[in-house]
Amino acid sequence: MNRSRLFLFGLLGLCAIACEDAGTADDAGAEASSGASTAGASTAGASTSGGSTGGSSTSSAASGGGGSTSSAGVGGAGAGGAGAAGGGGEGTGASQGDGGAGPVDLPAGVSALFPLPGARGLCPDPPLRITFPGAPTLGRAGAVRVFNAARPGAAVATVDMSSMTVSATIGGRTFNVPRPVYVDGNDAVVSLPARALDYGESYYVTIDPGAIVPPGGGSFAIADATAWRFDTADAGPSSLSSLEVALDGSGDFCSVQGALDAIPANNRDSVVITVQRGVHHGVVYFENKHNITLRGADRKGTVLSGTNNNNLNPSTRGRALVGADKVSGLVIENLTIHNLTPQGGSQAEALRIQDCDKCVVRDADILSLQDTLLWSGRIYADNCTIAGNVDFVWGTGAAYFNRCEIKTVGRSGYVVQARNGDAGDGYVFVDSRITSDAGITGSTLARIDVSQYPASHVAYINCTLGSHVSRAGWTITGGAAPRSLRFWEYQSRDAEGRLIDTSGRIAGSTQISAAQAAMMRDPAIVLGGWAPPR
Repeated sequence: MNRSRLFLFGLLGLCAIACEDAGTADDAGAEASSGASTAGASTAGASTSGGSTGGSSTSSAASGGGGSTSSAGVGGAGAGGAGAAGGGGEGTGASQGDGGAGPVDLPAGVSALFPLPGARGLCPDPPLRITFPGAPTLGRAGAVRVFNAARPGAAVATVDMSSMTVSATIGGRTFNVPRPVYVDGNDAVVSLPARALDYGESYYVTIDPGAIVPPGGGSFAIADATAWRFDTADAGPSSLSSLEVALDGSGDFCSVQGALDAIPANNRDSVVITVQRGVHHGVVYFENKHNITLRGADRKGTVLSGTNNNNLNPSTRGRALVGADKVSGLVIENLTIHNLTPQGGSQAEALRIQDCDKCVVRDADILSLQDTLLWSGRIYADNCTIAGNVDFVWGTGAAYFNRCEIKTVGRSGYVVQARNGDAGDGYVFVDSRITSDAGITGSTLARIDVSQYPASHVAYINCTLGSHVSRAGWTITGGAAPRSLRFWEYQSRDAEGRLIDTSGRIAGSTQISAAQAAMMRDPAIVLGGWAPPR
């Protein structure tokens, strides 16, 4: 970090468990889910995200007040659903930049505010957090506004509570997103537009009556320009080689997008962004930025969570929760990415990385339902959990999955749709587990329309297949399988380690030889000569 941290008010620790409401998002060649659930109000509910190795993975968003807030600065256990989104664990005291020590006056009925009134040296992208004694509810009228204290005539940021969907510029691209206001336990959290605040400025916040309703009803508002005022840091970090993102203001930035925006386009220098524990709300996008490592502090406790989908942004390049274009040397590790779009809510990638060369995803949980991953380029995944149910691993190019859990959740479906040509390899799974929620049957390892993609390549090498995988194993449409189709298996086993009887596999799939399997086990062969770090 480039600024000193001062931990204040330990008994006002920030909640590390968050839930969001769901909106709704798949590619033209994948099966369209029934129903048209669009992004409603951003009232957060209890989001459950399992999907840890061997764990149950569900992906839902219920309305209501989320998990319980971690009220103690040290040792506060956060409650949040089993699995990835249930960050829990020890809380930390609220660090608010370099200042703000001493008693502060809080608005009536409020237990804590972030930023703390009077705080100095703040990140330029703070989420506004209002803590109540119980769970608040979100109104549908009024606004939350932020003003520059030196130029108070017009708000520099406005969040209109009457708008359930808003337009936002993220990483230079325009997105439609659910209203960026959330309920995290006893907290109301307001995410401000990207780049709304500047360094070296003083700001104050106002909240209209009815915008946020305190527990038990009644009225809450902040109108006085002196009631909630804070100062941002004088300047950004002097070096970009190591950046920290922390929701409590103790890092260089308070949002992942803020850290990514600080990296110049076409950057080639190595940058490590460490994302501290907590639920980080909202869409993340960047392009033409290279050699970035996005590293969570805790695989289950660092959660990038939100709603984006094809209903909100009807294009493959717009509907992912986390998206990157034209990058190389990207590493994503030790965190959870969870798109909260519900079943039937259209295509909704959790992680889309396209034109991604020599990219690594490891020790991560990537959770959605339809089209969880869209990857193209040369990508290596290690020790990951990927959860979904409709073509939830798809794209072009070459992707190598080592020791991963590929989990079908919620309903039966298809694991892979590989749209690669015959010039190279496609999606290869080695020593991985193909699992499902209990009670699911009739799933297949991949599907493809051979009239459009006759050279599709998917290989499972020494993988463990759950009983949810049908005897046919694969789905082929668009005609008889051509000789160019490469639906491959080698020594698939059941959960007890017994070789699976593959005599019922569909015509067109192939049980490959030991020599072919040995080639597929070599990442450098699959990934066009690149040997990723292990």
